[in-house]
Amino acid sequence: MPGRYIAVVWGAALLAIVSGAFITSSKIGLSPAQPVPSSTLHITIAILALLLAVALCIVPNARQVRMAAWLGFASLVLSGAVGAMSPLSPWRVVFHAVLAHVSLVLITTAAVLSSLATIKPEPAAPGSWTALRPMALITPPAVLLQITMGALYRHEITGVMPHMLGAMIVAILTLVVSVILLQNFRNSRQLTNSATALISIVLVQVCLGIAVFIMLLLGVGSGPIFAWLATAHVTVGALTFAASVVTAIYVKRFIADRSTG
Repeated sequence: MPGRYIAVVWGAALLAIVSGAFITSSKIGLSPAQPVPSSTLHITIAILALLLAVALCIVPNARQVRMAAWLGFASLVLSGAVGAMSPLSPWRVVFHAVLAHVSLVLITTAAVLSSLATIKPEPAAPGSWTALRPMALITPPAVLLQITMGALYRHEITGVMPHMLGAMIVAILTLVVSVILLQNFRNSRQLTNSATALISIVLVQVCLGIAVFIMLLLGVGSGPIFAWLATAHVTVGALTFAASVVTAIYVKRFIADRSTG
């Protein structure tokens, strides 16, 4: 499967997240009786994802890649279906947003697994860092929970404290995993590149989160500047989720389990 086509599907899925985030952040909004206005975009992306999943069916020895692609297509369809419901409650909007993030990550997973299909890794011993694998594997679920908390806060279902607490936990997890990889596994290009990307994205995300929170405290949570900052915060959150999954896949593939290390 050409990597360029997977990149197109991935970019389209990210565009859907950007579109939804900007609509809610700019207060154009989702009244209880309105469907998500980006339904046409979701249909287009779902068709692209379906073509990707079908095309992968003819690729030999790619069962995991096909599974990720089909799950990505299913999550896109479900996200679009929830977004098209009327009336649209805040809970449904949150479910719609979370599914959009999940679909992006599943497409990311398909792309990464496809790129690793021809590589025969020789897992490195974890040494004294036996907790690295479980920490890396638990990071994506923690990021997804944090994204959910952010969506709940954005749609005024919960307060800001769960989201802030989740941000601290995710920041610590990602920073620790990234620093360990960068300091102790420099011979693996995949591990160091993914760790560099993850730590960089998280630092940007933290800065954006602080900027958005300050604007809300100052009572200037409206207007184009806030809309674009909040949209960037949601978008970089999606990239954090994707980067954490890539890092977890590489850690699982290129670092031996404690039982074999």
